[in-house]
Amino acid sequence: MSATELHSKLQSIFTSDWKLTKNDDHTIDYTSTTNTFEEFRVSIENTKINVAVPMPNSEVLYQTNLYSYDDVCDYIRSHLSHIRELNEETENSHDSD
Repeated sequence: MSATELHSKLQSIFTSDWKLTKNDDHTIDYTSTTNTFEEFRVSIENTKINVAVPMPNSEVLYQTNLYSYDDVCDYIRSHLSHIRELNEETENSHDSD
């Protein structure tokens, strides 16, 4: 699979709450449309793929190395799901005030 194919897969994962902010031969970045500190960054290297994901309620990205595009997609889906859950909890707690 090429970087272009990975980009295609990532497009189907990210919702309208995220925008593509960088896409070149080796780097794909998606940034939240509601919080510019929330960013997913994928850097494709020769032997590994570096993936940086946003830490909840922080300006820090957590980085890890993965070795297949499928693992990258699964990892990002998992983190996106966690972010959505946290956002829903925050919205619900504001609604009950």
